[in-house]
Amino acid sequence: MTQSHCLFTAALLFAVAAPVFADDAPPETRLCLENRAIRAKDLSPANGYFVRTAQGWWRNTGPACSAYARDRALITQSTENRQCRGDLVRVFDPFSQMEFGGCILGAWERVSSPPKD
Repeated sequence: MTQSHCLFTAALLFAVAAPVFADDAPPETRLCLENRAIRAKDLSPANGYFVRTAQGWWRNTGPACSAYARDRALITQSTENRQCRGDLVRVFDPFSQMEFGGCILGAWERVSSPPKD
């Protein structure tokens, strides 16, 4: 095989493999999301905490929290009006005002959508 054949073969293999490697790129992550940017939320004890912004859906990578549920709300305590890794959020029922405890937030990771239960 000549050198030009080897270069052509290598280029062809790279062109075929490039889309495979592109799918392995890590998702975009952020340490904080602005509260005013959050348009919707999805809380689930099985799947975690997801929010939708103008940029799409984000998953919080914090530890599992059994207090999360679809009909519950979060109280954030931050002087900067954003939700950041390490922040404590309190989970409560907005109708009964009953509090279910707190959860620690992780970083935010971009996802296509929240998982379906």
